[in-house]
Amino acid sequence: MIVRLSSAVVSESSLGEYLEYLERNESPGYEAASGLVCVLVLQRRFVSYVEVMTLSLWRSEETLKEFVETRSLLNGAQVEHHSVQLEPRIFTVVEFHKCKEES
Repeated sequence: MIVRLSSAVVSESSLGEYLEYLERNESPGYEAASGLVCVLVLQRRFVSYVEVMTLSLWRSEETLKEFVETRSLLNGAQVEHHSVQLEPRIFTVVEFHKCKEES
């Protein structure tokens, strides 16, 4: 399995709009992608900015490559929400343990 981390830094005042943009415009593309295992959107606040990170888990490097080639990820979000897009990073999963469900 492969993990892709992509993130953007947005002002705290733009966070709500940016998250709505992701939900409306980017989430459907991820959900429709072949080979996607799961996707998480994380946030981390610092000073008056927030880093929004998208962590996606893929069955193979080929399915991730196909997804990236067929979509322009976060197209328009940088200008619309005055965000700074950070370079995506890709990792190979070395070990995976299923999370326990709470009862």
